[in-house]
Amino acid sequence: MEMSILVIIFLFSLIVSNVVNRVFPKIPLPFVQLLLGIAYGLLQGGKGIDLNPDLFLAFVIAPLNFREGEEADVGSFLKYRSFISFLILPLVFVTALGIGALASYLLPIELPMAAYFALGAALAPTDAVAFISISKRFAFPKRIENILKLEGLLNDASGLVAFQFAVTALLTGYFSLAQAGVKLLITIFGGIIIGLLFAFLNRILLSLLEKFDAADVTGALLLELALPFVTYFVASAANVSAIIAVVVAGVMQASRLRKVTLFDAQVYRVGQIVWETINFMLNGIVFLIFGSELTSILVPVLTSPRYSNLYLFALVVGLTLILILIRFVMISIYHAIKHFYHHKPLRKSFKDILLLTFSGVKGTVSIATILLLPRLDNFQYSLLLFMVAAVTLLSFLSGLVILPLLAPSIERPVDNFMKISILSKVLTILEQDSKEKPDKASLYAVIDNYNARIEHLILEQEPNSVKKDLAALQLFIIGIESEGLEYAFDEGVIGLKEYRIYQGYLKVLEKQVNRSFVSSFTYGFRIFMRVLRASLHEVMTFGSRFRAMRKRIRTPRQLTEENRENITELYLSNTEIILEALEELEGYYNHSLVDYLQNARLRDAELIKSGLFVERVIMHMIPDSNDDILRGYYLERKTIAEFEEDGLISKSYAQKLRSNVNELENYSLNATTTSLSYEFLSFASQKK
Repeated sequence: MEMSILVIIFLFSLIVSNVVNRVFPKIPLPFVQLLLGIAYGLLQGGKGIDLNPDLFLAFVIAPLNFREGEEADVGSFLKYRSFISFLILPLVFVTALGIGALASYLLPIELPMAAYFALGAALAPTDAVAFISISKRFAFPKRIENILKLEGLLNDASGLVAFQFAVTALLTGYFSLAQAGVKLLITIFGGIIIGLLFAFLNRILLSLLEKFDAADVTGALLLELALPFVTYFVASAANVSAIIAVVVAGVMQASRLRKVTLFDAQVYRVGQIVWETINFMLNGIVFLIFGSELTSILVPVLTSPRYSNLYLFALVVGLTLILILIRFVMISIYHAIKHFYHHKPLRKSFKDILLLTFSGVKGTVSIATILLLPRLDNFQYSLLLFMVAAVTLLSFLSGLVILPLLAPSIERPVDNFMKISILSKVLTILEQDSKEKPDKASLYAVIDNYNARIEHLILEQEPNSVKKDLAALQLFIIGIESEGLEYAFDEGVIGLKEYRIYQGYLKVLEKQVNRSFVSSFTYGFRIFMRVLRASLHEVMTFGSRFRAMRKRIRTPRQLTEENRENITELYLSNTEIILEALEELEGYYNHSLVDYLQNARLRDAELIKSGLFVERVIMHMIPDSNDDILRGYYLERKTIAEFEEDGLISKSYAQKLRSNVNELENYSLNATTTSLSYEFLSFASQKK
């Protein structure tokens, strides 16, 4: 029961963290998740989670590293292999020895020297998950980013090997440098062999399934999802580097020859979506666990009377600074030697050195590693866990604070000019089609869709102040529409059937409001009142409808011409009120925005006079207009190709636009996207 509650809490925390990050994008997502983890730990009274470090590494870290291996730039490793090898071997061991030696002098407890080196080994490797989670916010040079990702993926192995050496020395009191070197080589190459082996077996199994016509998307995806877990456990059982085995399996999985078939395309598309979701969840779980573990580690140490908390704080800061300093000195030495041979001044690489230094953040792997330490005295064990957790946290936070000063935040200026141009050209052709087929409501629904997409792209480029005003004005217009609808129904101008159709139109308007720029209470209250009124009308008219049924008075289910005229008149009547109201608001809102809304309303009013308003509303309930939708997507692809051929857009940008069209088309072709209202109306039409 406790585990089920924990799962629900963590899933809810992931949702909350994503929402907070979307609303306040300047707050890093990992930081939000870290705070939520700390809050959970505090609510539990500092108990934390009963974490099994082996299972944590297998079921959380392994799949994350596998996926990063799939997306790793192998070419960068070959190009910068000497530097990456320097980062994952000499740097890790020097850091472990340096931090261990310093901790033996500074920590206020007496421990075997091997325990201090185990502390240093846990803090030595950088964390690929932690780095990737913050690197998305900064514009790193591509070379630096690739080096840091590969370092984080590979140095877990050397860190764990160093840790295992320290634990062996702690338990046996014996350490041999020669044996350690041999063990390191066996661990690394053993991990590589097992990773290659299981990637190869995965390919063979999938090929056999295809040969016997037994392969499907689900089976292929399950094979890929199982690969990191199987590889990890086999490598662990063989006492070689499970992390390296998993990363190698991921690299080989990505580098396999892909056949251009429908099956491979479907596997790739579904796999991308599934892995993106898994990555988000596992990354979030890492920081939630990190936060909750911090509380369980911090509480007993900070409440101990044996030493001053101020001294502990100074010790954490000191160890973190030494950790950063060792990394800075080692990277500087490497660059100095390299520049000496190439006769170049070192100052040109100073910024790169700083980026490489402060991007070497620690993460949950450090805590998972130190948890593997054999139990010492409770107090000694708690203090070691505290030091690793506190230094890890400070290292991560220092990266968040200092990196913005070294690497600018990623700014994605919104420039939708080419997208708007492409959609406008498609819209022009569709509008020409509508003149040739003026009675085709489904075509108008597609035109409405393209108009809405163009309007969205235009508004996306506007500042937040304009978006906020637009959302407020849209709610204002919906309010007028709703009041006009209620008045017309109360006065008997329209009937219940017409009332329901117009309610569907109001739902479409509500979905167009950007909820990020309006009060959730205001928006929710508006919808609540509309639904409440509609429900009351259904209840109040139930008696008359029931009596009509008893008397077998059949009312026509299909919409009559009178129904259509009544709804159209209501729309035009509301339009007059809305235009007058907007005119009065010009002094309070941006003139261009008010003018835009007025022109849009007038344009729609002209189209409404065609008499197809009702059909267009029905079509928005998931229209039966696949032919027209598909023609729109065909025209969109054709226009993208023309723009690319004329050199107006790049090849990569054209590919991105085509990918968007593919997603829209796949969604439109989904046969299950029907609505009850539309099916009911279709059934009613057939009955008649």
